[in-house]
Amino acid sequence: MANEPQGTATPTVDYTPAAGELLIEFCRPLWGFADHKHFGLRPAARDGVWWLQSTDTGGPTFVLADPFVVDQAYVVDLGEKERATLAIAAPDEALTLVMLALPVGKGGVVTGNFRAPLVINIRTHTALQVVSRDDSHEMQRAVNLAKYPLCDDGTAPTD
Repeated sequence: MANEPQGTATPTVDYTPAAGELLIEFCRPLWGFADHKHFGLRPAARDGVWWLQSTDTGGPTFVLADPFVVDQAYVVDLGEKERATLAIAAPDEALTLVMLALPVGKGGVVTGNFRAPLVINIRTHTALQVVSRDDSHEMQRAVNLAKYPLCDDGTAPTD
């Protein structure tokens, strides 16, 4: 599974912390990015869409999205081992996001990896990529970004 698409890494830039950003550490590195465990998670200009940027110089940046906007019935397959690794004591401590793959050219389709979501403990600031055992979760599910409302002023939400 190591060769399967995980999302689209945007061109690398140096990390600069932003106000209100959540700094997170992955318990295990993302597939294909073994040298990067520390990231900043910041909201994008659409509600429910996020930037995940490595805090390492020249590290990758990913686009993430709330999977429940696309599919309200989506269920995260989080086992006891994953809950223990993340130290999740209550469901409201977990933030689940999917990696998006952006199209290269016009007319392409944005897809999300619903098979291997990222689960973040917002209390401890730790994260883990969880591979679902549910075969119905797609690795390349179409995502309509228009479902994520653009902020009135074109900037990220502040709440």
